[in-house]
Amino acid sequence: MIDDNIIIELREYLKDHIIPAQDQFLAIEAAVVMAPSETYGSFCDISDDASEFIKKNRKPGGFAHALDCKRKEKGLTPAELYKKANVDRRLYSKLMGPEGKHPSINTTISFALALKLERQEFDELLQTAGYALSSSSSRDVCVMYCLEKGIYNIDDVNDLLFSIGIEPLTRDTG
Repeated sequence: MIDDNIIIELREYLKDHIIPAQDQFLAIEAAVVMAPSETYGSFCDISDDASEFIKKNRKPGGFAHALDCKRKEKGLTPAELYKKANVDRRLYSKLMGPEGKHPSINTTISFALALKLERQEFDELLQTAGYALSSSSSRDVCVMYCLEKGIYNIDDVNDLLFSIGIEPLTRDTG
């Protein structure tokens, strides 16, 4: 059970760290500089550049591979991992199996917490699934708080989320 002082501290953290969505949009909009159309001669040039960039920067294996590597690195069995993340065995099998089901952001966060990843590794695992934490999301700022405070237990994180009116990351399956 989470101490009331931690809930109070979390609420203060949220006040100090959350960026309203419209403010974040304005900051991004101000930072974007449009390149003149003369930069590329044709669509083919852009396509070739994009293909080259993807080949150079795409990480092999995707989420399932990254999750399995982290699990082994932490010395956990698959069952230990999905239980710590409060993820159903069938869902874990679908994520790791040949069909390679894409995880939700909540499932991805749950696995990263179960692995007790430091912030940089946490962000890297989220990126392999196509996600990132956002300062404009109360859920994400709460997760950032938990990472800063070393709160990795999924039940504690879910309790904190519930205390600020946010859906839990995972639900008990029985």
